[in-house]
Amino acid sequence: MRLATYSASDGSDRLGLVVDDERLIDLAAAAPEESAFASMLAFIDGGTAARDRATRELERLDRNGSEPAPALVPLADVRLRAPIPHPRRNVFCVGMNYRSHVDDNARALGMRADVGDVPLFFSKPTTAVVGPGDPILLDERLTAKLDYEVELAIVVGRGGTWIPESQAFEHVFGYTIVNDVSARDLQWRTSQMFIGKGLDSYCPIGPWIALAEPAAGNADAPPFELSCLVNGEVRQQDTSANLIFPVARIVAELSKGLTLEPGDVIATGTPGGCGYQLQPPRFLAVGDVVECRAEGIGSLVNPVAPWSPEAVSRRDAMEVAR
Repeated sequence: MRLATYSASDGSDRLGLVVDDERLIDLAAAAPEESAFASMLAFIDGGTAARDRATRELERLDRNGSEPAPALVPLADVRLRAPIPHPRRNVFCVGMNYRSHVDDNARALGMRADVGDVPLFFSKPTTAVVGPGDPILLDERLTAKLDYEVELAIVVGRGGTWIPESQAFEHVFGYTIVNDVSARDLQWRTSQMFIGKGLDSYCPIGPWIALAEPAAGNADAPPFELSCLVNGEVRQQDTSANLIFPVARIVAELSKGLTLEPGDVIATGTPGGCGYQLQPPRFLAVGDVVECRAEGIGSLVNPVAPWSPEAVSRRDAMEVAR
């Protein structure tokens, strides 16, 4: 099951159940009495009952072949938003979590290829979040080294703290894609990555959330084949099966003394092949198009556009309208 947030014709955000590559069900239109269908966060808060109700809507479509208008919506007619357009708090991120990234980083920067004993965590502010098709803003006053990072992201369902690895998947709602956009010159000027990775538009998320299937015992997340393309050229390619710290370990480590909340987003790290790791380095420029793919989830595409007061004003106006 895949769930999306999209903009309706009146500018409001709607929760959609993706049926196939061509259609989605507007869940609030299909079941207006269901409060859990008001938004993605409301759905996550609704737990198993919300998921069961959405499953019934999908089964009804399978039986009848149609949904009452305007509940069945062509995907081609909607503008997808970030699945959670306004996260309740910062997006959590994991650094240096693929051996390919560790090795490429060491070669590019002349460092030792060391892997820590615990995950390296940092965060991006909610103002960095944008959705599919939204521009990544390049502010040339701040950076000449804008870079891409395709990442599998976890969406937390049930909150908790001190979550054992064996119970981690009881807390995973689903998976999506994050592009951990990074201004390398800002990132490297201090020991903290927050500014270099946290500017407006530096956290594209989407295109939707693929709901997790129950995992038993010590089983980990299913492997997702990841790739990042710039202007159609493959720059990154790896599988999440190669995560140094897998999903269950990430959830367990992050929740030690830090309460995870429903709707939290955790980006799990990027493989090698970032722009700064290429010979010669190749950074993003205005006009480039970045596509992040995860087999089994979908494709997240964002153009690179110049920063301008008008671009920021348009973005702010859209957010206020919602």
